[in-house]
Amino acid sequence: MNENELLDIIKREIERYIREKGVIQKQNIKEKITLLGESSILQEELEKRFEISDQSEKVVILSLEIDELFSISNATYINPKTEAIIKSLLKNKNIYLVEEGISWREYSCNNKKIADKYISYENELKDMGIKIVKKMEILDHLDNTKRKRYFNKKVLTLKDVKEIERDTTDEIVISNKVFITDSAQEYLKSSALKIKKG
Repeated sequence: MNENELLDIIKREIERYIREKGVIQKQNIKEKITLLGESSILQEELEKRFEISDQSEKVVILSLEIDELFSISNATYINPKTEAIIKSLLKNKNIYLVEEGISWREYSCNNKKIADKYISYENELKDMGIKIVKKMEILDHLDNTKRKRYFNKKVLTLKDVKEIERDTTDEIVISNKVFITDSAQEYLKSSALKIKKG
C-alpha cells in the first residue's frame, strides 16, 4: 500500500465519521420554545422534549393572572411577562396559553357578570391569535404537524375564519368553488392561518 492509497482510506474514514456524527447531532437537536409563567410539572415535561429559549417561534404561557389577562386583552403590558407576550404577538409568533393556568378559573365564580367579563378578555386574546389549550393537549399543539379544518360552505366569511382560528386550526382546506369575502381575505393576510384549495 502506497502513501496515496493510505491517504485515500484515511480521507474516506474521516468523511464517513463526519457524516455519521452529523446525523447523530441532527437527531439530538430539540425544537426551541419559549416558556412564560409558572407550572413546575408541565415545565419539567416540556423541558424534556424542547429546548427552552427566548429566541423561538413558539411561546407557551403556563400561567396568567387576572391583571395580566386584562392587560394583554387591551394590548398593553404591565410586567416583563406581558411585555414578552405583546411583543410575540407583534412578531406573529405562535402563542399557546394553558387553560388551567388562567388564574380566575381556579375560583368557583357564581357571579355571571364577572365570569362573562373574564371570558370576554379570553376571547380578545383568541382574536389576537393566542390559542388557549388544555394542559393535556399542549404537546399535541407544539408538534410540527398541521391541524387542518375542512370547510364545506359556499362562502367563507370573516366570522368563519375567526371561529376556525379559535379552534387552533393551522390550515383551512376549501374547494375551488368556495367564495372568500374581502374582509376574510384581508384578515388572512396577517393571520397564521393558511388557506389550501383542493
